[in-house]
Order: sequence, then structure tokens, then C-alpha cells
Amino acid sequence: MPITEQFDPLNAGKLALWKIEESVEFLRSSLDLTHEQERALALRATASGKKGFLAVRAALVHLGNPLTSLTVDPMGAPLLPNHHCSFSHTPDFAAVALDQSPVGVDIEFYRPKIKRISSKFVHAKEHSHLPQQQTVEWLTRLWTAKEALYKILKIPGLSLSQDIEVAPFTLEDTVGKAKVQYGKESHFFDLHFRTFENHQLTIAKTRHL
Repeated sequence: MPITEQFDPLNAGKLALWKIEESVEFLRSSLDLTHEQERALALRATASGKKGFLAVRAALVHLGNPLTSLTVDPMGAPLLPNHHCSFSHTPDFAAVALDQSPVGVDIEFYRPKIKRISSKFVHAKEHSHLPQQQTVEWLTRLWTAKEALYKILKIPGLSLSQDIEVAPFTLEDTVGKAKVQYGKESHFFDLHFRTFENHQLTIAKTRHL
């Protein structure tokens, strides 16, 4: 059963979260995919990838959007005619975020290897507020924040460790802030955090100053 909530009531932001318990066949039979979506599904090499692809679209339909309204941009990011949208999935969950302004969502499950790649996404200024013991949970939240921000900006070559800085946060926080400095341009964002069932989910959206 999908879960839907408003993460930004003032701007009609909605999140649909789908726990993936169905088979590929069941999910496929419940959806009316377009020809382009059928071809994209066929390119997924694993059952897990196919289920994530289908569960995301099931969550989108749950939010009232027919699949015929869904297209993708040249980078493969989803497009809807009346909303900004973003997708993410793990083997167990699929997430769709909709908003009236640019939005990005990322979901990850906790795994120790996040510590081994932390140098690829931790900004120099973020080291000052890293927990003394770098935890999987803290690093995963930081990673999902930066992935969600990357999905909004869609700037090839944007560095997670040099261009994106997330403001200090604790694992008890449900909201946060971030800044992206790319060239001479500064961009500011609000973050919404969710933690559940060994997963971290972060939604990023443009902050209107």
C-alpha cells in the first residue's frame, strides 16, 4: 500500500512512497505503460531494477497522474506538464516527489560502504560538523541530500564534494538547508528529511529568498 503525504503544505508539495512487495508481473499488469516506457522497462537488466521502475510509476499514478502525461528530458529525468517531479528507488521502496517549484528526491538504504566513498561527497566545510564517529546514518542523509540537489540542478560536472554544501544537521532534524556554489552563481535550497525501515529519504526544493 502506498503512503502519501504533504511535505510542503504551503506549496502543494507531495510525496508518494511505495513499499515494493509485488512481483514484476503484478506491477506490470496494473499499469498502462506507453510504448516508450515499455522500451525503457525492457532495458532494465535485473528484476530489482524492473520493480523499481514500475513501482515509481505506480506511485505516480497513485498521485493522480496518468502515465501518458509522463515524458523524460534529454538527461532521462522525468517531466510532467503541470508539476515538477523527481523519482528514486531502492530494492524495497520507490519514491515520487511532486511540487510547483523544482524538486529532487533521493532514497537510500543504510550500508557500511558509504564510509569508504565519503571523500567523494563530503564538502571541506562539512568536516567541521561531522560527528566524531562518522556514522552510516549521518553520511547516508548527507549523500541523499546531495543526490536530491543534483537532480534539481542537472548540471553536468557538478561536484558533490566541492560545489554542494549542506548546513549542519542532526539525525533528529526533519528539515535542513543547503547551498550550491557553481561558478559565480549561488543557489539555495530547503531539505526535508525522512527516516524509516533502515532507509533515508531526502527531498530538496528551491528556496525562494
